[in-house]
Formats: sequence, structure tokens, C-alpha cells
Amino acid sequence: MMTLLLLLAGLALAGEDPYFDGLVALKAGEIERAEALLEQAVEATPDRVEAWWELGWARWRQEDWAGVVAAWERVAVLAPDHPDLGEHLPTARARAALAAAPAPGPVPVAEAPSGGRTVTFAAGGDTMMGTALRKGAAGLAEGNGEALFTGVDGWLRAADVAFLNLEGPLADDLPQTKCGPNSKHCYAFSTPTRYRAALVDMGVDVASLANNHAMDLGMAGMESTMRTLDEVGIAHAGRYGDTAYLERDGLTIAVVAAHSGSCCLNVNDLDEVRAAVAQADANADLVVLSFHGGAEGADHRHVPGQVEIAWGERRGDVNALAHAAVDAGADLVLGHGPHVLRAMEVYRGRLVVYSMGNFCGYNQFGTEGGYGGTSMVVEATLDENGALVRATVHAVALDSLARPRPDPTGAAHAQVNELSAADFPETGVRVDPDGAVRWGAAR
Repeated sequence: MMTLLLLLAGLALAGEDPYFDGLVALKAGEIERAEALLEQAVEATPDRVEAWWELGWARWRQEDWAGVVAAWERVAVLAPDHPDLGEHLPTARARAALAAAPAPGPVPVAEAPSGGRTVTFAAGGDTMMGTALRKGAAGLAEGNGEALFTGVDGWLRAADVAFLNLEGPLADDLPQTKCGPNSKHCYAFSTPTRYRAALVDMGVDVASLANNHAMDLGMAGMESTMRTLDEVGIAHAGRYGDTAYLERDGLTIAVVAAHSGSCCLNVNDLDEVRAAVAQADANADLVVLSFHGGAEGADHRHVPGQVEIAWGERRGDVNALAHAAVDAGADLVLGHGPHVLRAMEVYRGRLVVYSMGNFCGYNQFGTEGGYGGTSMVVEATLDENGALVRATVHAVALDSLARPRPDPTGAAHAQVNELSAADFPETGVRVDPDGAVRWGAAR
């Protein structure tokens, strides 16, 4: 708002002050001209904070991350309390580091287990434990959500590392401005922080915050979520620079998360994801990539092998993304976002799960039609060299309130088999009736 007021106030000065001319050019999308004018402004008046700030945005629009950092670090010197500095400068620094990293080629990997130490992961997909934003009290589960995960929680507690995609912020009394009061096609979530107890009880170790609902309450909501998880010892991966690190049996595990929004690693930028994975691989024994990508719904169960569009937004070519991540050093790839199950494959000895479906969406997520209500917990044991040792698909069905429950019919097994055979005839997995996963020659 302040920038807009300055812009309007400065129209009368256009042609006299390069700062105001630069704002006009920036607003008009004339980015290179805007940068040149704003550079003139800071040369003329080196302590002009607003000119340095807008120069950073002009460079941001050109993805000149080192230039953004240089401009905003000057702001940090001149005005350390600048209201937006704490949000945007760390992002620019993280992106500058990724852009400066050498492009990693395919790393050599051992595709067979070594027989050494192992780590077992258990992972569920899109998880939203309730929100009062649309349905009031009816949108919230009783208590602290103790009954949300009855019967499926044991699978996560038994694993060395339990993962979920946490879709929506954990926050109390923060306003949402994302959706209008009469909107029918806009969804915003906000789960009270007390529901973290349900995550702790289920043994969740790490959550992805890189998805299209993590910022439903803006940066304040994201920070509330991170703080809430930190307070109970749940690691998180999401905004730029936020890579989760865990230790198990002397092995360091990194979790990197990506989606299509501006807060986080972008699923459409393979070079950026490669660099982030390679950076994590240099610091960890095992690397997991979590991605929120692909189109949504029952018409998008298949992996098309091309960039997908949802609600007008590019949601990545998830096949290319997964392979790029493994080539850069990822040992497990966990996908979510389509709200339905998708195929699973083993690529270079690494398990790729293209979508784990809805894991929980209390009184909000649709469960009709046999797809949105069919889910799974994927269990994967990795060797210390990253190769897949064994895997199991635990079949889950969401009840009428979109709470996960064990599914004795094994519908998830049938869907994963159908999709994997169709989409990855050479590398797709086969799930046995007991949930055991077979791949390669063992199929």
C-alpha cells in the first residue's frame, strides 16, 4: 500500500526523480528500465532506503538473486527494522546460494542395498486436521484431534521417520484475507495449534510445509506453523532455506520440499531443485524430496510426462522432477497434491511415489467416487547407501468426515497397481494383496 501511495504521489514528479520514474516503470512491467532508473536513484542518494528496496524487487523480477541480496543488505544497514526485510531477505539469500551452485550432473548411486544400516520411513499425503474458516465449529474435530488417526497411527509410530504433508497453517486467531466472504471456489485453511498434539501422538517426525495452503494466512501463518512444530520437536521443510535434518542410527537424513508457489523451491525449476537436493546430499547420508505438484482430482490420476496445470497454475512435470531429484542425489521421492493416488516406480534403485492422496481432511476434503477417499501410508526401508530394501503400501480409506482408517478391502493396492502398470510399464511397482511392494525382476 505504501509503495502504491508513493507511486501515485510521485506521478507529478515523473521525469524529475529517477526513483519515481523507476516505480512507474516497475508497475508497467518495464523491468530493465526500472532497474536502470532505480540504480540512478541510489547513486544520487545512497541512503535512500525505499530506492534500494524497490531496486531489489526490480532485480527479483529478473531472478538476479545476488543483485537482490546486495540491494536488500543495503536496506538492512540503513533500516534494520524495515517491516518486510525479515520475510524476503532470507528467501533471496537462499535463492542466491542455489543459483550460484554448480549444476549437478547425475550422481553415481548404488542401486542394490549394501546390507548395512537401514532407515524405515512411513509417509502419508495431504493432511488438514480441521478448519473453522468455512464451517465454524463443525469444521473442527473434538478435543485436540485425538480420534483423527485412529487405527492408522501405529504405522507412523513404528517407523524410524514419519512424514506428512501438512496442508494449511497451524495458528490461533490470525485473520485470513485469501478468500472473500462469498467465495465458492477459494479454499483457505487454519487449524488451531492445539492439534499438534495429534501429530505428536502419531509419532510424526517431519512435515512438509511446501504446498498451496501453507501460506493461507500469509507469512504470519507460516511462521506460526514453524514455531508450533518447533515447540514439539517436529522438523519441517518448506520456505526457501528450510531443509529438515534428522539423525537416526548415526545417519543424517535431509528432507527437501518443493511446490509451485513463490515461498518455496519451485517444482517447475528443475535446476533449482537439483541444486537444493545436491546441497542437502553434501550434508546428509540420505535425502528425501517431498513435492506438491501435478494437477488435481479424479481426471488426473495418471502421470502425463509433461507440465500439468491446475487452477491456471503450472504444477510441474512431476516425472521429470522426480528423476532430476534422484539424479542429483535424492534417495526417496514423496509426491502429494493431486488429492488422488498415483503410480509408484523404482528409478535407479530409489522409490518414487507420485501421489499419496488425501491422508486427512476433516469435514473438508471430498471422499466420494472411490478416488478422493482412497489413500495409503507408504512404508519404505532404505539402505544406508540410499537403495530401496523393501516397501509396503498400507491401504487407507477416508470415512465420511475424511478421517483416515485402515481399509481391509485394499483399494489402494488395486489403484497403485493399475496406475503403475499403465504409466511406468518398465519401472512401475507391483503391490501384493498384503501390501508388500515388488519391483524390477521381482515383479
